[in-house]
Amino acid sequence: MTSYEFWLFLHIAAAIVWIGGGVVGQVFGALAKRSADPARTAAFGQDMSFVALKVFLPASLVLVASGLLLTEDGNWDWSELFIVLGLVGWALVSITAFGYITRGMGRVGAQMAAQGPTPELAAQVGRLVLLGRLVLLILFAIVFVIVVKPGS
Repeated sequence: MTSYEFWLFLHIAAAIVWIGGGVVGQVFGALAKRSADPARTAAFGQDMSFVALKVFLPASLVLVASGLLLTEDGNWDWSELFIVLGLVGWALVSITAFGYITRGMGRVGAQMAAQGPTPELAAQVGRLVLLGRLVLLILFAIVFVIVVKPGS
């Protein structure tokens, strides 16, 4: 196995973890919302906050690091459109997901644990899940760009 193949494996594996986890999170978010049970919604918010920091964040860092190493180890130029779009998309998704959604889920989950579940807090979780769907769509768009490699 070459170093390029190793970095490619890590890159793909990290994308699988991040995007696959995001899809599962969306399913559980929809189930929590459908249940109309504020306690279930609170647990979902707390769980997703934990998973985002302990699973998704490390996966996103492995993804970007292995992508950078693929660029250095492979025959790619930093000005390639798919690399630029991939990095911009990764930054946008990371800032939104880890800077806003994860903190929001943790905050709402903590409020529900302290004050008890309320319909208002459940609605906040619903809005965060909806924003998570947008982030997930952007991740899929990034995968499309990386696979198709426009401009190459």
